[in-house]
Amino acid sequence: MILMYHKVDLEAPTMWWVTVNSFYNQMLELSDREVVYLDDYDKNNKNQVVITFDGIYDGILKYAAPILKKFNYPFELFLTSGYIALDNTFDVIEPTAKFTSSMELKLLKEFGGRLQWHTKSHINLKEINDFKVINSELDIPNEVAKMDKYGFKWFAYPHGEFNEKVLIEVSKKFKGALSCHQGDDSIYQLNRITVVNNTSFRKYKVACVIASYNYGDFLIEAVESVLSQTMLPDEILISDDCSADETEIIARAFEKKYPHIIKYNRNSKNLGIIKHFNKAISLVNSDFVFFLGADNRIQSDYIEKSYQILNSSKNVGIAYTDYSFFGDNAKLAYLKMGEALQSEIIDNTIFQINFPEFDCDQTLKKQLNNGNFIHGSSMFRLSSFNDVGGYMKSEGPEDYNLFKRMIESNWKAKKASTNLEYRQHSHSQSNNTVVIQNKLLFYKDAYEKLLKEKLLVNNSKAFNNTLKLFKTLFFIKRNYKHPKLIISKIYNKLKRIFK
Repeated sequence: MILMYHKVDLEAPTMWWVTVNSFYNQMLELSDREVVYLDDYDKNNKNQVVITFDGIYDGILKYAAPILKKFNYPFELFLTSGYIALDNTFDVIEPTAKFTSSMELKLLKEFGGRLQWHTKSHINLKEINDFKVINSELDIPNEVAKMDKYGFKWFAYPHGEFNEKVLIEVSKKFKGALSCHQGDDSIYQLNRITVVNNTSFRKYKVACVIASYNYGDFLIEAVESVLSQTMLPDEILISDDCSADETEIIARAFEKKYPHIIKYNRNSKNLGIIKHFNKAISLVNSDFVFFLGADNRIQSDYIEKSYQILNSSKNVGIAYTDYSFFGDNAKLAYLKMGEALQSEIIDNTIFQINFPEFDCDQTLKKQLNNGNFIHGSSMFRLSSFNDVGGYMKSEGPEDYNLFKRMIESNWKAKKASTNLEYRQHSHSQSNNTVVIQNKLLFYKDAYEKLLKEKLLVNNSKAFNNTLKLFKTLFFIKRNYKHPKLIISKIYNKLKRIFK
């Protein structure tokens, strides 16, 4: 598989641009493939990938190259020499973008790039039949050829097109050549995949289930920790076990704001943990799943690192992690864990717990019999979940019982180098202040959306809701020192507003 990129930047105004976030995710999704230079490419090896860039815009150096360096991926740079240090103002359809300078091309080489040839002027060679013009475009100036002693063996047809005369001349001068739609996958007609912003190379889908039962106070922070991941899940299900607090209001607002990724389920009656969790699993459509308690949060690379563990081998059914305690009762929970698991304490607010890694399956099974080290938010393979019949009633914790049965059924568990953060609850003033701050920002955003709705359409109900919500926000500010009094009043007011 040969990939073709043009521009990588902070935004993607047209199909020829890929955002930094999307590019990072695409590189992550290639981590189980063999990324090679064209010199080492075997078209019959389905696991090999070549990453190529056409035109060589400066965003490749600013944004793509550091990411490629992180993953240690080689890449090919197809150079149009007439564009060096200029911009693309000749392309009236595309937003302006700057091409790299000679110095920047040297820096790209240091990141692992290899320079190849893309003609002098990017002319469409399919329309050219004059051998003199063809060869003039194919000839690499000496000063350019000296820029990379290992490069310029490969050619990319401008606009991906060529004719028979061009094909003949290219075969005389280059080791191979790339098209993007006209080729037949022979060495001088290798086709490339044009990568766009929503291209995905992910083999497996990931679902995050955020389970809530009267944890509306903390739901905002939990959801935002998932939305802030370096690798987003394919779906987020907020599953509400018939809460009597504002879980529904907050969840529906998130569902409306992120309809492409967030779904909301509300049970008509309280099912309890076992039935609720099994039902939630039945509502997602992914290969890998993890639960996140609505009162907890995850480190920004949690999904990325856990995904990589499960993706590393089909025999691995569980990716577990370390975790840390936070909240006013965190220190007490930390001290109860015992010295063997206790790790660093950060600012006397975050208390880290580290778990062991196991090379031997028998040691892992024995250790799990002695006590649990796989927490309930560990990511697991859905097939391993189905293999053991899902969550079941047990004397101990339901997640411990589930993962223990997976291990006993010969599924492997491997540790991912990331972190879950467990909230340790209290009713202190400081704990509730953080909750109120999050809610204030959340409802302020809701107020602004309702106000826009009133300005866009003459909707008296939306306008009345706006006024009521504004009064609620004012009430929050005025009574900021009395969180216990606020919680119930906010919920009752907002429940009436959003009906």
